[in-house]
Amino acid sequence: MGTTLVDSLDTLWLMGMKREFDEARDWVRDKLSFDNVPGDVSVFETTIRILGGLLSAYDLSGDPALLKKADDLGGRLVKAFESESGVPYGHVSLVSGHAMNKAWTGSNAVLAEFGTLQVEFRYLAVATGKPDYAKKAERVFEILDELQPEDGLFPLYLRNQKSKAEFANNQVSLGAMGDSVYEYLLKAWLQGG
Repeated sequence: MGTTLVDSLDTLWLMGMKREFDEARDWVRDKLSFDNVPGDVSVFETTIRILGGLLSAYDLSGDPALLKKADDLGGRLVKAFESESGVPYGHVSLVSGHAMNKAWTGSNAVLAEFGTLQVEFRYLAVATGKPDYAKKAERVFEILDELQPEDGLFPLYLRNQKSKAEFANNQVSLGAMGDSVYEYLLKAWLQGG
């Protein structure tokens, strides 16, 4: 999927490396395809690295080819939000749209993953004029608000396969599997509330 190339587009632009940016953008426009990605991908990693890379490069350059690829990818990733609870699954097939949580999580959703998608999907909604992207991503924060513990610290795992989401454990971490949700709460607020 060209993850490193896509993730570095904005850096090329910011460093004034226009020729290199154009070469990379041309590869994205002409060669990047999500039609044959084998297996499933991490919704979190693909959102922050590839979708985020495409969107930041589009925001800087205004190149519509980057937004077109971002919309294509976003339309595939958003299928992960089709759980009964509205909290996205951690992995999705970009080809079939089949989404699931991995067994190592106890088949639960991971806090740092489902709570770290909002900035990209909200921006994609604005850039494409497709509000559904933002609605699905923002619903996650609404669910977290409904479940918020007294101390404001969220457990790491959430059962997302029933109509009402619920925490699956009591373990809290400001490190791995928990850290980025608190970062994204601030980023989303800075982005517009």
